Formats: sequence, structure tokens, C-alpha cells
Amino acid sequence: MQVVTTIQFTQEQARALTGVSVETVRHWRKTIPYLATKSGKSSRFTFADLIGLAVTKTLVGSLGVHIATLSGGIDALFRMLPTMGPASLNQGIVLVTATNALLYNPEVDQLNLLSSAPALMIPLAPLVSDIQQQVLPTTLFSHQLELPFPPIVIRGKT
Repeated sequence: MQVVTTIQFTQEQARALTGVSVETVRHWRKTIPYLATKSGKSSRFTFADLIGLAVTKTLVGSLGVHIATLSGGIDALFRMLPTMGPASLNQGIVLVTATNALLYNPEVDQLNLLSSAPALMIPLAPLVSDIQQQVLPTTLFSHQLELPFPPIVIRGKT
């Protein structure tokens, strides 16, 4: 049986890929128990952790939510994301409440059955795509131009 090794990112790589500053991560560690376990130079982050950082950055930066308000929900988010498959992360929408986090798949789940508490919704596809593009950038290959004349078979002397 072959073991699949997941890519582990250093703190510096995780911050660079998600656009989160050193001071911000330091502050979040004081509030989010999951991130408190990721301290020290030897700590490593998984792809799911990067998604969690990107979601947290969106909640705090774009929506203006104070990190302490959603600390329980964000902690639950970091613990939930590693259990999700790649397809779920790419298609899902994460719902974060003050105490919990849920992954909503619009193709499968019914929204009214997920949460009765107020929740913030963050689509994961743009975040996943952005991080994937930074990790594995794709280059556009130029296609060969068509020849202005048709190719001809030339027979050589035998």
C-alpha cells in the first residue's frame, strides 16, 4: 500500500500564499486555539490550513468582522477543512457562525436545513483557485501558427 504524502507549507509560505501578515497571524494565534498549535519555526501548514487562513482573512478584511467575535466558528472551520475532499472545497460554500462552521454544497445540500444561527457565507472556489494558481501556476502555451502553404511530400533519391 502506497502512502500519499501531503504538501506541507512553512509559515512564511502560508503567509505569502494567503496574503496574511506576520502580525496578523500572531494576533490570530491568541484568539484561535487551532492556530495556537501552529507556532514556532518548525510548524507546518496544509492546503486546508491555507484555505482556513484565506477564509479568515476574508471574514476579517472584507467583511470587517472582529476575530474574537467568530473565534469559535473559525476554530471549528480549521478543524473541519482537513476532513473535506478536494472536490468539496472547490464547490463548497463555508458558513461560519459564532461557534461553528459548516460546509454547504449548493448542488447537494438544502440551505434551510444547515443552520438556524446567523452565519456568514464565503464561497471557497475563488480562494482555492487563487492559492492553486500561486502554488502551481499555469502558463499559456502559444499555438503554432498555420503554414501559409500546404506541406508537400518530397521523395528523396534511394
